[in-house]
Amino acid sequence: MRVTIADIARLAGVSKATVSRVLNGRPDVDQATQARIQDIMAETGYVPSARAVGLASGRSRTVGVLAPSLHTPWMPELLQGVADGLAPTGYGLLLHAAAGDGPALERFAASVRAHAVDGVLAVDPGEAAAELCELHERGLPVVVVETGGRPTGLPSVGADFAGGGAGAADLLLAAGRLRIAMITGPAADGFGDACAEGFTDRLTGTGAVLRASHVTEADGSEQGGYDAVQRLLRARLFFDGLFVHGDAMAAGALRALHESGRQVPGEVAVVGLGDVAPAAYTSPPLTTVRVPWAELGAAAARDLVSRLDGGCPAAPPAPLATALVVRGSTPPVGRVPGQRTRRARAEQLPTIGAAAPFPEPVPER
Repeated sequence: MRVTIADIARLAGVSKATVSRVLNGRPDVDQATQARIQDIMAETGYVPSARAVGLASGRSRTVGVLAPSLHTPWMPELLQGVADGLAPTGYGLLLHAAAGDGPALERFAASVRAHAVDGVLAVDPGEAAAELCELHERGLPVVVVETGGRPTGLPSVGADFAGGGAGAADLLLAAGRLRIAMITGPAADGFGDACAEGFTDRLTGTGAVLRASHVTEADGSEQGGYDAVQRLLRARLFFDGLFVHGDAMAAGALRALHESGRQVPGEVAVVGLGDVAPAAYTSPPLTTVRVPWAELGAAAARDLVSRLDGGCPAAPPAPLATALVVRGSTPPVGRVPGQRTRRARAEQLPTIGAAAPFPEPVPER
């Protein structure tokens, strides 16, 4: 049977709070009592839990992570970065998925009010931003991973999404593509809006054309990208360059283009966004804008732990850089700013097998 802090207190003839003060190295316990408690812990093989250590300090050694959804393709990579950033610090992780308001967000707020977490790391909190701002004003350390949504005014880390969009435009322009179409993601995916801003700004004055009729929204899935391209083709809209705000949607777009007989990259050059699965395994392999999701998560975790341990960064961190990863869905061009040439050469190798890495699409009705 596991020895508990209550067992140690009973054997030593003291309160659990006194044992906890010894565990935390507090100086307000006399040396004889401290020695007796330590001897009993050694004899019984007691291993203190994080909760026991935090009893006197009032800290849980746990970070609350608030994510809008776990279905987003890049969320696992970002959360792994958070876990990697916390691993050397001794802090645990309590994950809540709560999009917008509602019962899930209320449960998260309740856990914060109950001091179950020492600080909060929020991924693009959306409607939860007001609640987080209030908690932050009351002294709770909060760090936000900004993914292009509305600025919260809270301490944050982010990436250069607009620069990634500009890089996608540079590549399509270098390939001579002047009739452009764009597939956007759900309105909640703010990083797509930021990329679109950089993309359209870079096209201005170049002779390339991106008309409103050539911009269509999808739901973020492979099926959504497939349906979006079908809509463009049914409307008989000509385009020779396509920028898709998500690699899953781009995979569906490639499938629809293939079925229609449009050659990629010969007739249509396609650029995705994110560099997550299945980007490297589509046919042809997808050129995309790499977003450093894991690095964002790790940077946010380090920033939050620094604040929890009494530090405070002197200035907001610079946005992390995005980078082009050039594969087979765009034609060979000269050097493009931001291109990851070494990785690009390695990933131009043919993929194994021709099977699509996602379920059979259902034609849109």
